[in-house]
Amino acid sequence: MFLDHTAKIISFQPPIIAAVPYESTNEPFYEATQAIFTVCTTLGRLAFPIFCFLLVEGFIHTSNRNKYAFRLLIFAFLSQIPYSLAFSHQLFDFRELNVFFTLLIGFLVVMGLDKFKKFSFKNVFYSIGIVALGVELAEWLQTDYGGNIDVLLIVALYLLRYNLLYKSLVGSLIILQNSFFGIFSFFILSFYNGERGKQWKYFFYLFYPVHLLLLVGIKRFIVVPYF
Repeated sequence: MFLDHTAKIISFQPPIIAAVPYESTNEPFYEATQAIFTVCTTLGRLAFPIFCFLLVEGFIHTSNRNKYAFRLLIFAFLSQIPYSLAFSHQLFDFRELNVFFTLLIGFLVVMGLDKFKKFSFKNVFYSIGIVALGVELAEWLQTDYGGNIDVLLIVALYLLRYNLLYKSLVGSLIILQNSFFGIFSFFILSFYNGERGKQWKYFFYLFYPVHLLLLVGIKRFIVVPYF
C-alpha cells in the first residue's frame, strides 16, 4: 500500500509539476522514475486482497462487531482529509471516499449475511439483496476500489472462508477487474495458519491517514519545489 501510494502521490511527471518547465535534458530522469513507480504500483496490488481477508478474519474473531464497525467509521472520517489532500488536492472532498468507507460497507454486508446465514429461500433472497445493496452503495459513493471489487471480494472471502481453493479462484476472478498481479496475494494468504499474530491494530489503523499526510508533505515541500 505504501509503495502504491508513493507512486501515485509523488509523481515526477512534468504536467503535475507545473512550477518547473519540462526540459528534454530531464527525460532520462522522468523515464527512470516512471519505471520505478510502475514497479511500486504493481507490488501495491498485493495489499488490498490481504486487507479484505483480514477484515473477514476480524469479523469472525472480534468479540464486538458493532464496535468493530464503529471503529471503521471513525477512521473512515479521520482519513478523508488526508485522502482528499493526496488525490484531489483539496482539504474536504467527499466526491470520492477512502478505502475505510469501502471496508466498512463490506463489513456491514457480511454482518447482514451472517444474520441470514440459516438456509431458506427467504434468507437467500435477503442475502442477495444485501450484497446488491452494498455493491450499489459503494459504487454510488465512489469509494476506493468500489463495490464491484471490494464488496464482492469480501463476500467471497467470507462465504468461501473454509475452502482455500475456491476462495482463491473466485477472489482472483474478482481482483482481476483491478489488476493481474493482485491475484498473487492469494498465494501469500495460503500460508495463513489461522493463529492470531501480534496486536498492532491501532498502528495499522493510524498508518493509513498518517502515511498519506507524510506523502503529501513530501510532494508539496520537497518534490514540487526542487524537481
